[in-house]
Amino acid sequence: MKINYADLKESINSSFEKNFYDLIIIGSGPAAITLSEKILSTKKKSKILILEYGDYQKKSYKKIFSKYLKINLKSRVFTVGGTSSIWANISSYFEEFEMKSRWSKKKINLWPISHKSLMREYEKLDKKYQFFFNKIKKKKFGIPFEVRPFLSTVKPINFKQFIDFKKIDLIFNCKIDTIDESKDLAAAYTLDNRVKFNAKKIIVCCGGIESVRLIQNSLFKKKLKKIKNKNLVGKFFMDHPKFDLGYLKFPKYEIINKIEVKKKNNFVSYYGISLKKNIQIKKNLLNTYVRFENHNNKIFNFLDNIKIPIIRNILERKKIFRVRLFCEMMPNMNNLITSKNTKTFVKLKFSKIDYDTINLLTKKIKYFFSQKPEKEVNLNTRNILKRTKDASHHMGGLRFYPNENESVVDRNLRIIGLKKIYVCSSAVFPTSGSVNPTMTICTLANKLGNHLKKNL
Repeated sequence: MKINYADLKESINSSFEKNFYDLIIIGSGPAAITLSEKILSTKKKSKILILEYGDYQKKSYKKIFSKYLKINLKSRVFTVGGTSSIWANISSYFEEFEMKSRWSKKKINLWPISHKSLMREYEKLDKKYQFFFNKIKKKKFGIPFEVRPFLSTVKPINFKQFIDFKKIDLIFNCKIDTIDESKDLAAAYTLDNRVKFNAKKIIVCCGGIESVRLIQNSLFKKKLKKIKNKNLVGKFFMDHPKFDLGYLKFPKYEIINKIEVKKKNNFVSYYGISLKKNIQIKKNLLNTYVRFENHNNKIFNFLDNIKIPIIRNILERKKIFRVRLFCEMMPNMNNLITSKNTKTFVKLKFSKIDYDTINLLTKKIKYFFSQKPEKEVNLNTRNILKRTKDASHHMGGLRFYPNENESVVDRNLRIIGLKKIYVCSSAVFPTSGSVNPTMTICTLANKLGNHLKKNL
């Protein structure tokens, strides 16, 4: 069943407050939908309610105040399906070394779960959600670089299509303001204070910023008092900042042609170029990468349709590639989210290691292409912060860490100190990695689903 909260204002107290659910999921993005499907695959009679802030069809956006790196308004979309309603479906998996600290002498694991366990879940979800993480082969580029492949469908997948309304209740335009738990139940309260929704357990799946806001606002209104590490809530916020590094211009060049963004049939292939792992580890760097994109997509789409070789060769004598850089960010407790009522503030600043990584990668790319004939290389890192844009991949703020004294959630994603409230979103990531987080979010949802099936 799907219901517009606005249509229920008169009857909602009598029809829903008495209705006790097994599970309430706040948010309706990839995490929420993957989780609900996982539970219903074996617990078919489970009563699940999804509460979505946004509309079923229309998209809305929420302003946010930010210092240093500006958060894009359009990156915080509210609608059924969450950010999968606007994403490009470009995803990949975490590599093992991305789960470790590469910025210190001790390369300790920063995730409380193993890379092998994530890989098992990746493979389970791969076919269903068309992540295709093992469908394209890695390509060689040249020393000191390595290539990371991505694949997506031309038409991105909106996770909304996977909701089974015969088994799941969905209320949209339902603005949840706070959550709490008592001895017997967990409860979610609406912003208009008209109703609370009751359940055995609540899972917060609101993305990297809203998940934090909901927990912080609940604390501000003197709920969730038993959270153990309140001082960590909102800290270690991260993003995948991106900016145009510049351009490359030269005759048709075989290596670039192999790894540029290309469309074929129903798929788009992308390739990121990063420094080799051993260099990153040796120099304490992050797994930042660049992507080579056609400077003028209209021209090159036109070229793709030209079948006469002579004409094509004339038009292709000089190719221009935009070089786009995507930054992994070092976890930093001073990068944070603070929320009070409906207002949220973000502080997000590059560290020295972030800058060092960007500068060295740029230097190596410049040198590599300077050896090629008839080239024009124009790459620069001046005014990085002013040129940097939010990549809409918000992570951290509710840290998932091996040492529970330094973590907000435990190994099962339950908030430490509470018994009935969990978080399943990119907000729990202890490292950002170098790729779109959606695939990893879904694996965490799958793992949490396995845990909850035994505990509902």
